[in-house]
Amino acid sequence: MIAVRAPWAIAFPAVEAVVFGQMIEGTCTLVRGETTLTLHPGDFMMMACPPDWVMRSDPQVEPLGLKALFADPAAFQAGDRATPEVRFLAGHFLFAEPNAGHIAGLLSPIVHIRAADVAAQRLGRLLSLLDDEATADRPGRSLALDRLLEVILVEALRHRADQVDGMRPGLLAGLADPRISRALRAIHMQPSCAWSVAQLAREAGMSRAGFAARFAQIIGVSPIGYLTVWRLSIAKAALISGKRPMIEVAEIAGYGSVSAFSAAFSRATGQSPTVYRQMAADWA
Repeated sequence: MIAVRAPWAIAFPAVEAVVFGQMIEGTCTLVRGETTLTLHPGDFMMMACPPDWVMRSDPQVEPLGLKALFADPAAFQAGDRATPEVRFLAGHFLFAEPNAGHIAGLLSPIVHIRAADVAAQRLGRLLSLLDDEATADRPGRSLALDRLLEVILVEALRHRADQVDGMRPGLLAGLADPRISRALRAIHMQPSCAWSVAQLAREAGMSRAGFAARFAQIIGVSPIGYLTVWRLSIAKAALISGKRPMIEVAEIAGYGSVSAFSAAFSRATGQSPTVYRQMAADWA
């Protein structure tokens, strides 16, 4: 929880994470690049891998870095006591390798859910529980925090997930499209299948040309491009486990030989499967 009194401005650093927060009391402006949002009490926001960004009450105030604020929590408490306090609850998700970037890519750069939206009200209740759990010292605290964070992420992903038009291209938009979602489910259920664009188009109930164009428009990559990314994601997870022989990893990822798999993996990641597995052991 961050509590400040006007005038104030806080500079947040760029992070390879998904940050989120909700205004509890007061109003402020959030500035991220060319995007400016006004946050009111009850509003929820979430940002995927944001660059440097600022929250402020006044554009004339020089922003104080987040680390400096943590070092001196009273830095923005010296204002007029008659000025209402601004409070907001914030946190972040860090996704484990190997697919952190892929998961973060499901989200729009900024998700802004207004207080009047039912989703914001549900998120508010979850964040209240999260704050209570984080500040208490009860048995199972870590497990409870993990589960609450997972539910918060699901709720944010659900927001307008059924509205394809205007959504950022990506997996979430694809799953919301009735026809493209059928092709995606086929890929996810049988990633090692030798899928062609024509076969996936039949799964979607579309012509080959229409399917290819629609898939690229909604997902942001071609059907075969997405299939390759998905296979490599599965391969990364298998490599991290460290228990499967390389030929088995190649097969579950849809490659007929270790050499073909190694070439595709190295081309996509810049590392051989063997080197990646060794690095994964270091992460552990």
